[in-house]
Amino acid sequence: MDSRPVTAHGWTVSEAVDEFARAGMPVDPGRFRIAVTRVARIQRVGETPSGERGGRGHALYEIGELQRLHSALAPWLVQDAATGGT
Repeated sequence: MDSRPVTAHGWTVSEAVDEFARAGMPVDPGRFRIAVTRVARIQRVGETPSGERGGRGHALYEIGELQRLHSALAPWLVQDAATGGT
């Protein structure tokens, strides 16, 4: 089991990519991040706490919105296991 808690408020893009991969639907992390932040422009619902060294936390997005975006764009964002990209 993963040691990171899944927040009730949302997922970071990295958490979403990990969850999709665990479910057998991997996507390229860079392309998915662009889809979230620049194409769909999904609004943030919060931010993870900052780390031990300070700085900003990672943006959280509503889980359902990330799942719908994944469902709609997965054919173009699939990560090819053989090459590590598409």
